[in-house]
Amino acid sequence: MKYIIIAVLLASFSSGFTYASKQQVTYADNNLLVPIDGVVDGKRLDQYANMWWQWAKTLPRDTNAVVDTTGEFCGVNQYGKVWFLAGGYGTSLISRQCTLPKDKFIFFPIINMIYMQNLRSSKQTSCANVKYGAALNNDHLLSIRASLNGKEFEHANSFRIASKDCFDIYGLIDKKYNAPKWYPAATDGYWLMLKPLAPGKYTLKFQAQYFRENGAFGRMGQDIEYSLTVK
Repeated sequence: MKYIIIAVLLASFSSGFTYASKQQVTYADNNLLVPIDGVVDGKRLDQYANMWWQWAKTLPRDTNAVVDTTGEFCGVNQYGKVWFLAGGYGTSLISRQCTLPKDKFIFFPIINMIYMQNLRSSKQTSCANVKYGAALNNDHLLSIRASLNGKEFEHANSFRIASKDCFDIYGLIDKKYNAPKWYPAATDGYWLMLKPLAPGKYTLKFQAQYFRENGAFGRMGQDIEYSLTVK
């Protein structure tokens, strides 16, 4: 069985990959988070996880927010009520600046994986198989944390979200372009949806790391920081 494994993004790699104790940390207001079973603009968070990958995999090569190291392209192909933030492919240490409107929810993966059909294979895989592949590293989470303005969100490790329905990577492309079908794909990881922030400046950090032996991207980690300006 063959898959294309996209090194997923959004994790974090830093020297402090241990869970901080409550005595050492002030927690951010978890009321800023949409609950894991919440609905935003008629869609569940697992649906936004699918859409995030559809957004990421169809960004223009020269203005791709995932490989961007400064935040210059954070506004590319944003639409609707939810603003997507990127991490980086594979193990990443990235700091970006991003300006966004005040009325946007903010959705991002702290760390996640995607598995999908290998287009070079003559054998069609199943939705169940790609879901299984996407879950493997997430069953071996070593550490995770996310903070806003230096205050950590509590229990980030409880926000694990996986695709309930498999999806077509090119599913968001307008039908008039006759994009090829790339199905099935599934994602699994740890995602947060922030409610719209008041105008101002914010520092958002998210970090995580896997520890799975003998698996692709099984030691992946990322450390992502955004300087956000909300207008």
